[in-house]
Amino acid sequence: MAETRKGFSFDNPDLTSNYHAPKWGLLVSPDDLRYDELYGNDLIAEANSQSITDDQLLDYSRVAIAWMERELNIDILPRLIRYENRIGGDGNEVIRPDIAADDRFLSTLKTAKQRNELYIREPGYAYRLIQARHEARIKLRRRPVRDILTAKFVDPYFGNTVIDLMPYRVVRKDYSGICFFRPKILSGRGYGFNYIWQTYLMMPYCRDMQDIFLIDYTSGYESCAHVPDDLRQIIRKTAAITLMAKFGLGKIAGIASRSVSLNSVSESISTTQSATSSYFGSTILQYQKEIKDWLKQNRSKFSRTDIGCL
Repeated sequence: MAETRKGFSFDNPDLTSNYHAPKWGLLVSPDDLRYDELYGNDLIAEANSQSITDDQLLDYSRVAIAWMERELNIDILPRLIRYENRIGGDGNEVIRPDIAADDRFLSTLKTAKQRNELYIREPGYAYRLIQARHEARIKLRRRPVRDILTAKFVDPYFGNTVIDLMPYRVVRKDYSGICFFRPKILSGRGYGFNYIWQTYLMMPYCRDMQDIFLIDYTSGYESCAHVPDDLRQIIRKTAAITLMAKFGLGKIAGIASRSVSLNSVSESISTTQSATSSYFGSTILQYQKEIKDWLKQNRSKFSRTDIGCL
């Protein structure tokens, strides 16, 4: 019999869902939470028979992904980052004219929430003297980097492009978020790439002035299938904690334990004010410990590492 439940737990993930991002899929599906984390329990409250819907379960997973992105300072969902071209010395901001509604990525974002979360606009990057002496080493603000779309070296006063950097890009597609633009020969006239750096090193406005490098790039994972298994499991446990807490309250609110004696036909119920003595309380505590331990062991894997010497 073919498996009808969707999710990585059932080796039947939904890789085409548009809920998180266009065609990105579901990292944690409602069936993962309902049939695996909650062991197939009907998610119905005893008091008023209200049920937890698939939309709520999806929202739990969405919040868990956002929380993990903040904790690790990475992008899990795919994002398009466009530069804002600020020209003129007075700090006035001029939004670039080529950001249009017909952008291929932007046109696929159907809701305002997706546009706000997945379409990012940021200022350019400063010209650092030390990094530019041999190659332009730029630490991008968001990571992991998937690809560089456009890269320009511009005059900060007039906004005109001095050089198109795309032919010289070297991208580290990892959590460091670093790209290089290595020196090469520009044309048959023999002017080297390094010649331009040395020329602009002499310009007074190039000393750490902002918006010299204007870069468009994409970050995050290509699809939910590319997210590492251990990271996906921790996100799932984070979503499960929210589900268990809400479902436990709705199932038997305020009840710590319940017992029934068949011989004497008696029933006893105990209540408590302790937050840990509740339905799924032990599982919630265990998951919280596992998440804390995982973050402690793996945070350095996702963090930036800077090595320098004096």
